[in-house]
Amino acid sequence: MPLPVTPYYERRLRDLRTLSPAAAALAERIALDLQPQMLATSTETLEAQLLDHLQEVAEQQTRCVTRLWDWLNAVVSAGALTPPQAAAFACEAATLGGPSGVVPE
Repeated sequence: MPLPVTPYYERRLRDLRTLSPAAAALAERIALDLQPQMLATSTETLEAQLLDHLQEVAEQQTRCVTRLWDWLNAVVSAGALTPPQAAAFACEAATLGGPSGVVPE
C-alpha cells in the first residue's frame, strides 16, 4: 500500500513541481514504493518528511542528499522500502541535489 494521496500531499507536491519537476517526480515514485503500514510514523508525518527532504533537494541545500539518505535508511530499517529502492532514490537525488548535496560532516 503506497503512501495515500491527501490534499496536503497534493498541495506540497504541486509547489515542489513548480520549483523542480524532477524532484517532484522523485517524490511521487518514493511515495508509490513506500509501505507506510510498516512504520510507526503517521501518514501525515511521512508526507511531511518526504516532501521536506525533496524540497531541500530541489533547493540544492548543503547535505540535502545526505539527510535524505539517512531518512531512506531509517525507512529501509523499518521494512517500508528495500535497500535497492532506497539506493536508486538516493542516486537520483544526488544528481538533483547539486555539488553540495553530499558533503561529509
